[in-house]
Amino acid sequence: MFHMFIDTEYAPEKCSLCSGTGHDGSGTCEACGGQGDVLVAQPAIICPLCNGAGYLEIGMCRACGGSGWALL
Repeated sequence: MFHMFIDTEYAPEKCSLCSGTGHDGSGTCEACGGQGDVLVAQPAIICPLCNGAGYLEIGMCRACGGSGWALL
């Protein structure tokens, strides 16, 4: 299922921070809001800062918001 917003196509992709479960160690995953998926601009690009992991040694990756996908 694709969504269109201002000439950009988005599709759901699995959240990398919670591995698609919707929950992390402290409760509801803040990257996906408990959905397990995040809408990502297509074509999907893995976050270059965390390499798609959704987190860094210091915590959640702020470049991708923990989703693991580049936010364009």
